[in-house]
Amino acid sequence: MNRQILLALAIMVIVLMAIGMYEGLKYKTEIYVNNLGDSQTNGLYILKVDVIINYGPFGGKSPLASAVIWVYKYNGSTYSFYTYNFTDGNGIATFNLPPGQYKILVTQLHLSYTINLNQNKEIIIEYAYLNS
Repeated sequence: MNRQILLALAIMVIVLMAIGMYEGLKYKTEIYVNNLGDSQTNGLYILKVDVIINYGPFGGKSPLASAVIWVYKYNGSTYSFYTYNFTDGNGIATFNLPPGQYKILVTQLHLSYTINLNQNKEIIIEYAYLNS
């Protein structure tokens, strides 16, 4: 009888570990880019950077407010600092930029992403907090 209980507990632990490993493999930082249209305003495009902290399968998600976002513009050979902004309470920083190639740096997360801005775009960063 005791062996059957121990065997059942061992099987339950193995199943729970397998489920945890499966969920853990899906948990990573992901970056999405949405096109918002190609209309310019005074020769500038809108770039929105949305930063969301993902606290894991059971921790939920939350916007990162007051994060500093630096923007570097590519000048043909290297990236040079262009501008910066802070995320609002919804985790969104908005920029008006001329067309070109840019590197976006979320300073608190030490995460950068390169984008070619040829229309209005939104970058959504879902940062895997527990994996970093």
